[in-house]
Amino acid sequence: MDIIDQGFPEWTELGQDSGLDPLGMQRPIELIYQSLLPGISTITLRYRYYSFFAWILKYYEDHIEDTKENSDPHQFRVFQRRCEALFALACFYGDYELGIAGIEWAGREIGKVSHQDDKSTKIDFSVGADLKSEPEHKYLRNNGGAFFAIYSTQMSEMGLVHLDKRPIPFCSERALPLAEAFEKNIGSLCEDFFQAAKSAEVSLSLLDKLNVLKPASLNPQSTEHKILKDILLGKVSNPLPADQMRKQTMLAILSLASLLKKTPKSEELKWSWFEPSSKISSQIIDFEENDVIKFWAAYQAFDLMRLAYENLLYAALAILEGAENRRLSLNVLIAEMMSNFTFSENQSWKSFKSAMIENEEFGSTIKRIYEELSDAHATGTVELQIRASFALIIALSSRYDALIETIEKVPRGLEHFRSIDTEMKFLSDKDNKNARNVIAEVIGERVLKRHLWVASRKFRNQRAYTYLMEPDDGFLRYRTDFTVTPSSPRLEQAIRFLKDIDLIDESGITELGRAELEKA
Repeated sequence: MDIIDQGFPEWTELGQDSGLDPLGMQRPIELIYQSLLPGISTITLRYRYYSFFAWILKYYEDHIEDTKENSDPHQFRVFQRRCEALFALACFYGDYELGIAGIEWAGREIGKVSHQDDKSTKIDFSVGADLKSEPEHKYLRNNGGAFFAIYSTQMSEMGLVHLDKRPIPFCSERALPLAEAFEKNIGSLCEDFFQAAKSAEVSLSLLDKLNVLKPASLNPQSTEHKILKDILLGKVSNPLPADQMRKQTMLAILSLASLLKKTPKSEELKWSWFEPSSKISSQIIDFEENDVIKFWAAYQAFDLMRLAYENLLYAALAILEGAENRRLSLNVLIAEMMSNFTFSENQSWKSFKSAMIENEEFGSTIKRIYEELSDAHATGTVELQIRASFALIIALSSRYDALIETIEKVPRGLEHFRSIDTEMKFLSDKDNKNARNVIAEVIGERVLKRHLWVASRKFRNQRAYTYLMEPDDGFLRYRTDFTVTPSSPRLEQAIRFLKDIDLIDESGITELGRAELEKA
């Protein structure tokens, strides 16, 4: 019986929390893509919200925040939530919009009166907007509403709002023209909107008129549209480095949309930027000159390394689950995983790598190897999953050398996070070591014990029980599995924003988008 290192808690029934980021490799990946698309997150779904929130912030500052009572953040929260609830109702009425916070609630509220022909019929949304209502009755369960829960931080990253200079957020100088332009598009309905928000009730006739608020109603010829476009593309006075990074990413998306003649998908973007030898990439990107694309390539390398390691962990869990009593000793588990490889006598790690590359069992490109790994994972073919994981690690080692200068520049997390950088440095002096020992060390130390360390840290610091396998009297016992999936680096949301301002559509780049690309 082999010994699990001291410091790992023994098996217990405590806790039911699922294991997210089981190897502690996600944070460095997040830091990269956050720096490449500042002002956009995975949950900022519609770009016109940025205009809408600038508008209501400016209105509150000019017309309401003039008394001690109304400078109270709680009073602002009441105002903000009523505005958001009314916005959701306006976006559902008629041709409803996707990506709107509270849209399902709005559909239920409108459904209650949809049988009535009288347009003067009113909807009372005071309960839906009330902070004290039961969660099932709220337009959005989070008391912060869409602004605080979703958009405020990203608007701050874009330089549109100040969040910590006063008790109540307010517009920056950059946002003031946007708020003014939005109000101009609303016209005489401005006071009607805020009166309805104040009373927390709205007639069907007013909802019909408020269709001008919808993201789809943004006029491409309007000043608001131009300001939104310029902000997204970094065409602002005194641009910050973040504006430039976002601009270059957006232009790269437009380039691929132009070539593909369709809306690009996130995976198409990631792979075209990662493999400079691909036919698509060579037509749209100068890899020697485009630093942002190099950072996206580094992002993909980080994520692929995480996926290779997580697939090894997933395969280990599958073996544990199928074992008698769903447990094995650490050494036996490692041996079972290594039984999927054939070694020559005293084969070195360098020789093993060369043999894997020459064999091309999983293809000759990193993308093809990853696709084979994904197929093995989906079909539960554990032996192929293990071999493909190591094939991907080996293939990434050569790509790492080409990206090393860029990787040294990317944002870093704390030292206890792992990444392709830490793992390639770990493997860098192993060429002359015995291949069996190297693979055993990767599986045992860098994956299995690493997960136990990450889970123990989360339990100690956060009281979150995220063990996928548990030490049990010198054995490892299966507890649960987890989902292995590529990270979501905000590209889908960036594409949605470009659609919202008419720079791309289902046929690819629009004339407006092409004009912006040519001017860049």
